[in-house]
Amino acid sequence: MSTEFGANVFEFGDSAGRGEWEIGHYRQHLRYQVVLASLANPIVIPDFPIMRIGENKNEVRVWLDTHENLHTLLRGFANVNGINLSQVDLSDPNEFYQWMDSHNLEHAILDAIFGVA
Repeated sequence: MSTEFGANVFEFGDSAGRGEWEIGHYRQHLRYQVVLASLANPIVIPDFPIMRIGENKNEVRVWLDTHENLHTLLRGFANVNGINLSQVDLSDPNEFYQWMDSHNLEHAILDAIFGVA
């Protein structure tokens, strides 16, 4: 099975690229849920509202916290560790790109473990 999360990077400030990324990223998380739900002993993860990052600081903060909670759950099932993906200021270009690299690495690991790479 190949990943749908092909466009895994967008440029800082690129709202159209961000929109494409948000959809691909959300669908990739759904694929992890499908893999876990199809196990001999199914693991059902509820749908986390991570489709859209949001426009204001509060919406971004809620998204980051919710997204981190989902990654924490997935790490447990994958038996891996990761950084706290909620600890970032996405309005800072340097932090944005560092976060994107760390996030992409974690997704590559999850893709491999869950067999969607």
